Amino acid sequence: MTSKCCEILAKKKLNITFIESASAGYLAYRFSLSPCSGRILNGGLVCYDLKIKEKILKISPKLIEKYTAESMEVTEELVKKSKNLFKSDIYVGCTGLLKRGGSETPEKPVGTFFYSILYKNKIYNYRCLCKGSKEKKLNTLIRYICKSLIKIIK
Repeated sequence: MTSKCCEILAKKKLNITFIESASAGYLAYRFSLSPCSGRILNGGLVCYDLKIKEKILKISPKLIEKYTAESMEVTEELVKKSKNLFKSDIYVGCTGLLKRGGSETPEKPVGTFFYSILYKNKIYNYRCLCKGSKEKKLNTLIRYICKSLIKIIK
């Protein structure tokens, strides 16, 4: 799925930036494996720690406190603020609960991820639940993100 997504991005001459919390650079890494990576991947920022979200991306601590670091509201803010740091056609922000220790609740269990895609000044927000090992969760997450990207840019 990643290779198909990368090929479509390259064909449309679009480049992409990732702002990653829970995925900790995994999305950018996977896209870097594509033969098209030099044409489509701008790079990104791993903002696993709250200090990066607050100090570099300028995410309001009040927003994080109100909704938690692993929330749609914070994820959407990640892509909005990333435009101040990067010049790209597409921005993808991702937060979530890869493992215990975050803001999990019965309504937001471990394996819940939020991702936002900013394309042509429109933000698309998604929530998904991924099960299995950490690696399996991340691979499921990237499939969801690639499917969403393909749908948005086609």
